[in-house]
Amino acid sequence: MKLRVFLAVVILLSGSIGVFAQQKDSSRILETIVKNYYKNEKVVVKGRQQLLFFYCEKANNNEEIFEAVQGLKLATSEVKRIRTAVNSDTQPANWQVELEALYQDDQTKIQQKINDCLSVEQYQEKRAKLNLNNQRLMIVSKPVLFENNTKALVKVTFYRTIEHNNGSVLLMQKTDSGWIIKDFLNSWST
Repeated sequence: MKLRVFLAVVILLSGSIGVFAQQKDSSRILETIVKNYYKNEKVVVKGRQQLLFFYCEKANNNEEIFEAVQGLKLATSEVKRIRTAVNSDTQPANWQVELEALYQDDQTKIQQKINDCLSVEQYQEKRAKLNLNNQRLMIVSKPVLFENNTKALVKVTFYRTIEHNNGSVLLMQKTDSGWIIKDFLNSWST
């Protein structure tokens, strides 16, 4: 009986450690992406029209990820594992925890560069009210980790209106100092 309880505790703890490790990876991945895209933006000050918004939800992945995977020439078993992971990960999730962690350790004033965390509908309302086509909503998909969690694919899209949108799938790699962007795959714009 004691052995069963002990094994149950070990299994629960190992699952919790895995979730925590994945959460930390997501935080570091988001930090790398946001710092890369927002590094040249000016901070929000009174009277300046801020143009950057962030989509709060973690967007589910779609066929664009699989198109990027085809170009990587991965082993068939790895491609199958990625496809299974993407198809099974459809639960709603948001970036709020990762954003809060990013803001706590922020040395580059990222929080002052992101105007607001919005849904697509809220963004469209705000853009329509201003009647300008220079606002952008950054949409970041759920990271797809592979090769023993040392690499990740993340789709990043900038949405403006029905036109003038762009994006790509980022190939990211984990290093001793964090995550880095290795390549921009399947870039597109309208």
